[in-house]
Amino acid sequence: MKHTLCTFLTAGLISVAGMALADNGILRIGTEGDAPNFSMADAAGNVTGFDADVANALCAKLEMTCQFVVQSFSTLVPSMDTDRFDVIISGLGITDERREKIDYTIPYASTPQYFVVAKDSPLASAKDLDTILAGLKGKTVGVVNGTTYARFVAKMAPEATLNTYEATTQQLADLAAGRVDAALSDSPTWADFFKTPESAGYTKIDLRILPTADHETLGYGMGVGLKKGNAALQAKLDSAMCALITDGTIAASSMKWFGEDYTLPCAK
Repeated sequence: MKHTLCTFLTAGLISVAGMALADNGILRIGTEGDAPNFSMADAAGNVTGFDADVANALCAKLEMTCQFVVQSFSTLVPSMDTDRFDVIISGLGITDERREKIDYTIPYASTPQYFVVAKDSPLASAKDLDTILAGLKGKTVGVVNGTTYARFVAKMAPEATLNTYEATTQQLADLAAGRVDAALSDSPTWADFFKTPESAGYTKIDLRILPTADHETLGYGMGVGLKKGNAALQAKLDSAMCALITDGTIAASSMKWFGEDYTLPCAK
C-alpha cells in the first residue's frame, strides 16, 4: 500500500522492545523472510511475498506503520513473549499447541500440502494417505523445523526419520541432492521447486493434505499470531482482516503469488 511505510529489522538489531503499540502507531511484524512465496527478505531489506502483502494491507486498514522483524520460523512463536514484535505474519498455522502460547486472529487462508518423492520411488503412485504414511517407514523425510508439517510427519509416521531444517531453501537443497527420501511442504513451495532444473527427477504425490487430515497437528488454517491477552489489538486485527477477506484483497494477493485462491471465509 503506497501510504504504508514498511521498514526492516533483523532480529539482532531490535532496539524497540517493549514499545507500546498504541503509543507509536507502529505494528511490528515477525516473519521468516526465507519462505518463497510467503515471506522473502532481500539484502536491501525489502520484504515481499504473500505475508508482506497481508501485513501491508492490515497496516493500511489500521492506518499504522509496518515494521518487519525477520528471523527463523522456529523462533517466531517463542519470541512472542520477548516483545521483539507485536504480531506474527508468516504463514502461521493455527494449532491447539500454539494456542497455549499465543492468541490468533480469525483464520484467513489455508494451503494444501503435498509429499514429493523421486519419480522412481514406490510412493510416487500412492493414491491415499494411509499408503503414503505406511511407505515412509524407515525412510528419511525432510521438513522445516517448527512447522505444522514437521509435527504431522512426527505423529503420523513415527517410524520415519525426520531431517529438519531452519529454512525451506535448505530443505529443498537436501531433497534435490537425494539426501532425503521424501519431503513435505505446501503447494506454493512445490510450484516454485518444479520450475527449477533440480526438480527433474522428482514428482509430487497427487494427494492434497489439508488440515482436516489431522487438526491436532495441521491446525485450522493461517492466522495472525499475537501475544496472549491483547484483546484490543486482536479485535482491531479481526475486524480489519474480515474486511480484507470480504473485499477480495487477500484473494487477489493469493492469486498473485500462488495462482490459486487460498482465502478462507470470514469467520468473525
